[in-house]
Amino acid sequence: MDNNQNFTDSITNNLDQETAAIAQCLKDYLTVHWRTAQHYQILRFLADETLQRLSEGKQPVFNYIAIRGAVTGETEGDASAWFGRHWKTLTGDFRQKCEEGIQKFASDQGLTVYPWIDKRESNGGAGNQALICLVALPIPGSSAQAAKKLPEHDIHYIPAEKLKLSWWARWLFDKNQVAEGWRKWMLVWPNLLWFGIVGLLSVFLLWAMSQSAAPLTTRDTIILIYIGLLAWYARYLVDRFCRLVDDRIVLASDHMVGFKEFGVCLELFKPEGSNADTPKRARMIKYAGTCPICTAQVLLDKGEPDFPRRIVGRCQESPREHVFSFDRATRTGHRLR
Repeated sequence: MDNNQNFTDSITNNLDQETAAIAQCLKDYLTVHWRTAQHYQILRFLADETLQRLSEGKQPVFNYIAIRGAVTGETEGDASAWFGRHWKTLTGDFRQKCEEGIQKFASDQGLTVYPWIDKRESNGGAGNQALICLVALPIPGSSAQAAKKLPEHDIHYIPAEKLKLSWWARWLFDKNQVAEGWRKWMLVWPNLLWFGIVGLLSVFLLWAMSQSAAPLTTRDTIILIYIGLLAWYARYLVDRFCRLVDDRIVLASDHMVGFKEFGVCLELFKPEGSNADTPKRARMIKYAGTCPICTAQVLLDKGEPDFPRRIVGRCQESPREHVFSFDRATRTGHRLR
């Protein structure tokens, strides 16, 4: 009997440790990828309260009323209908966008499981027929990678949840924000074509103006200014293309991403496990980390003027002082200030 009891206690302790691990993992994930939407607040409540109940030796399961009260402060009305709307979001659009990122985040923390939300039927009354809890799901083989021995670092970056691109960029990138084949080349050839057209047009206009013996007019001056601006922009596009080829990653242009997106990068990469002959693909990706100084979110930004031609991580609370390097190969960084 004692042996059976010890075995049962051991299983319970292991389950509690696993539940605590996924709750902490979810809490850390939300710290980096926080949004103010109520389904994010639901997940935050589950992570925090799961850890709290486990520390008290209680079962970490919650009814609709407790969750709604913590998120909205409301005590009246149909809690089941309120939660049903957010359950549809969590199991639909949110899962499609974020599940892969949560799996990667958990894998980077050395876990073989990742946190997810689940319903368990209960014997409660009408409108309260289920209990909500966190469950540990196995990370698929494509996401569970052997832990790599990383060099010493101050910050670890992870890919943020799938981001929102501008309307025209969505034509070039698939649902995973990846462009390959002709779509990848559409990011290159228009820039080179623009550079060629501007160069030919500038040469032609300068030649035409040189054939006139009349003094420069205001119109001629304006044309020269426009030529200079077009030539500057064309050179900027070519320099940007060269930098992408050399560095493999650049910050995405503002017109390629949604209005509220920040810190998004355009990156050249090869799929994992591909051979040397596999062509590179282009993808839009957003890396984020947690500031080790103030625990705020760290997003990528230009290093200029202090760190020219570098992409650095800037803390959102202290972007000029809490600055970190960014290594795209190891996704780690060190303090630069």
